[in-house]
Amino acid sequence: MILFLSAALCHAQIIVTPQLQKAGVVQKPQLWNMVITNTDAASISGHIEVVLGDNVTGQPVLSGVGKVFSIAPGSLQINAAMMDPIQYTQLNANYVIDPSPTGFLPIGNFSVCISFYRHLHDGISQIAEECDFIEVEPLGPPQLTLPWDESEEISKTPTFSWLPPTPASFFTMLNYDLDVAEILPGQSAADAIQQNIPLLHQLNIIPVSFLYPVSAPALEYDKQYAWRITAKNNGIVVSQSETWVFTLKQELTKIDIKTNTLPYTKLVNSEQPGYSVQMDYLKFEYTNDANDSTWNIAMYDVTTSAIDTVAMRWDTIAMKYGQNLVNIDLKNAPSFAPGHFYLMELKNQWGQSWRLRFEFRRSED
Repeated sequence: MILFLSAALCHAQIIVTPQLQKAGVVQKPQLWNMVITNTDAASISGHIEVVLGDNVTGQPVLSGVGKVFSIAPGSLQINAAMMDPIQYTQLNANYVIDPSPTGFLPIGNFSVCISFYRHLHDGISQIAEECDFIEVEPLGPPQLTLPWDESEEISKTPTFSWLPPTPASFFTMLNYDLDVAEILPGQSAADAIQQNIPLLHQLNIIPVSFLYPVSAPALEYDKQYAWRITAKNNGIVVSQSETWVFTLKQELTKIDIKTNTLPYTKLVNSEQPGYSVQMDYLKFEYTNDANDSTWNIAMYDVTTSAIDTVAMRWDTIAMKYGQNLVNIDLKNAPSFAPGHFYLMELKNQWGQSWRLRFEFRRSED
């Protein structure tokens, strides 16, 4: 149940109506989405102040003060750009807050109180206040892709790769820190990353892959190693991946996989689709509840931060109502490179987006 707080300010001539995102990932500019209504017959000059408070303790966490402006009689849609320059002040040292004007809010439950202060004859007085509540949820963390968890590697200089945190559109300058540590007997992977001196602590990686450098301490056969990615935006940590494990082995028995017998992977209606490996063929399952008659699919190569569109023809593939099992031979498709990572996005007539992330491989490689 959503609760609203209204200040009972006598003869208030300003009405504040917040338009907050109630849950999810929230950035500072989203606190300034509101409607201001002037019920007076004349224009009113003043400024807006937004205070983010801890919903448990009631203590203020962050305040923002916008510029002085004049509002004519009637309603005005407000956003952060209209209030620039906004002066932010951190009020609680228990929270780590991105100092940039577009920074993310910390995770937690908060009150958001929006006040309008009138400027009149060199005096400033609060004439309106409205409070609402938001729940700031964590970001989707980076998703590790290679080396697979619990895999055995033969190269002493393996390539580490991962997918960016989501939603990617929220970030302006992503980079990553990679940590690799040996797992000692009796340790978990998480303990090894937290407690042991890292064999590799590589900072500020921009692409979403990194080759273990020959200048780093050599990896040894028959030892287990833990690795983790920390995502940063403008130098501020935003999320961490899981910790995965791999073992260095001298020899691996090659498994003969009949590539076209691999299972179909379901498209997911989510910002965070699962990860799969597609070998020689692209095999996916989609349930066409919207009863579309044609495919509306975009394919992207997301191996690096320079995301490229991959051209594909879909008009030769029939689409029916209900379950569709699609099997496309990519063995000789030049647009698909072994070891590259791809994002497929299908949009139906209802405006829904169904996605699949996958790594493409060829059986002869």
